[in-house]
Amino acid sequence: MKRVVLCVEHPEQHIQQYRDHSIMIVNPATSTARLQYLLDNSDYSLLVTDTGITPRSGGDYSDAAVWYTSGTTGDSKFCTFTQSQLDILANTICNDYELNANDRYLSIMPLWHAHGLGMYWAAQRAQCEVKYIKPRELRDTIDYSPTVISAIPDLLRLFMKQSFPDLRFVRSASSALPTQLYNSLKSWSGGPVIEAFGMTEACSHCFTNPLHGEQRIGTVGLPSGIEARIVNGLLEIQGPSVHTPGWFATGDIADQDHRGYYRIIGRLTDRIDIRGYKIDPLSIENQLYNTVPDITQVAVFGTNRVMCVYTGSAAPQQVKQAITDIDLHCNPRLVKQVDLIPVNAAGKVSRSMLTEFYQ
Repeated sequence: MKRVVLCVEHPEQHIQQYRDHSIMIVNPATSTARLQYLLDNSDYSLLVTDTGITPRSGGDYSDAAVWYTSGTTGDSKFCTFTQSQLDILANTICNDYELNANDRYLSIMPLWHAHGLGMYWAAQRAQCEVKYIKPRELRDTIDYSPTVISAIPDLLRLFMKQSFPDLRFVRSASSALPTQLYNSLKSWSGGPVIEAFGMTEACSHCFTNPLHGEQRIGTVGLPSGIEARIVNGLLEIQGPSVHTPGWFATGDIADQDHRGYYRIIGRLTDRIDIRGYKIDPLSIENQLYNTVPDITQVAVFGTNRVMCVYTGSAAPQQVKQAITDIDLHCNPRLVKQVDLIPVNAAGKVSRSMLTEFYQ
């Protein structure tokens, strides 16, 4: 198969047209340098944009899709998947959440994001109704009554301005779901709020809390479609949807409780080392969400000192004291109230980028 890069505002309108190609989807709003980096690593034969189609002489491939991890300076990992692996992913998600043709899925996660693309294939498999919207549309009343929504926590927070009486469940993935937000979503939706976890290298879906059964707050649930183990405190996975055979080291620090539920503590590369004392930023963020109610979003980062930026009405001194109360080693060098926390090209908060920016 030849490879096509879809760099368009609405890739969902083009995917089926290029099912006989190896497909890679790129955010059309990405920077010129980032776009060029992705194109340089794609070996495409067709580049589809909203202004036309550009051909080139690319290679032949047996995979159905190319997904890539987020990167700030050209450090993405490119993962290829066969149609069989995409089918396994779709079947797993449909089985986990009983997704079927009677469902109405409101899609807000972009398809150049693994979260959105994974749910796209599941919705195709279920043959359910799908409505695609942009985050900015949440400012107005959505004239739609979905049974399923799946998004990052920050977008789920915005959903609560809407009234969706037919919701079966709410799914949260891609970043940790704060306990306060979980409780708010539970009251708003009236149904299960399911925290899940996935990664680009495994077709986006690896763990989930159950649709029926206990949703354990603060965990990513149980393995789904994969096997998992913890080796020296680090999470490893393997399974048919993982892009490489054998055990894959995720780089996530994790633990498992007595019920078998997994908890992601943070990324090994994000750990802050203060005179040999290891601090996990995600753990501090979760505690801040639970102890400082006027924080709406927070990012903790640094190399040998804790630094923190946040949005919300909480006073910086209050946030600083809350961090120091966790442990004296956590006494922050920087606590800054901002209007917006910057994100990388994939729309994610990058601790390494923040560390470099605030040095």
